[in-house]
Amino acid sequence: MTTLCVAGVLVSVAVPSLTGLAQNERRSAMVSRLLATLLVARSESLKRGGRPLVICGADDADHNGNLDPPELRCAGNDWTDGWMLGTWDDADGDSTVDPAEFTPVRVFATDSAGRLTVMAGNFTASPPVRPAGTLLFKSFGRRTSNGTITICDARGPAEARGVIVSSLGRARVSKRRSDGSALRCP
Repeated sequence: MTTLCVAGVLVSVAVPSLTGLAQNERRSAMVSRLLATLLVARSESLKRGGRPLVICGADDADHNGNLDPPELRCAGNDWTDGWMLGTWDDADGDSTVDPAEFTPVRVFATDSAGRLTVMAGNFTASPPVRPAGTLLFKSFGRRTSNGTITICDARGPAEARGVIVSSLGRARVSKRRSDGSALRCP
């Protein structure tokens, strides 16, 4: 009976720490995928002779875990369902990434199933690119969009991570925003 009581206490102590460990692993995997996307963007931009690329959030409208052809359009600040890297030719000059002007190169669907949120800030770019949350990527040292992509889970801002993208397209991970303020979770 004593052994069972001790085992029960040990299990009650271990379960919360295992939950936190699983949350940390999911968050780290998502951060790694974002960093990999930014590295691929640098490589693709060089490969394509400096042609501008965009990285933007995708909206998995049917929530099936796959981004079907009608869903391959830039969807704004919410990148929770996934994101896309593609070439962009602003044919009409309106600085909006229209589906007809965007050709996906790589599509990254996520399987966060409500456990994580991925929110892109309003990236600064010149000229501004719409929809909000779209990252314009240029190569050869030309000014790129810069801003922060925040990954959150149920633990809130204290455990959130930010992927901060510099104006040269370099990325780093932080527990705070680029201006030193706290990360914000939805």
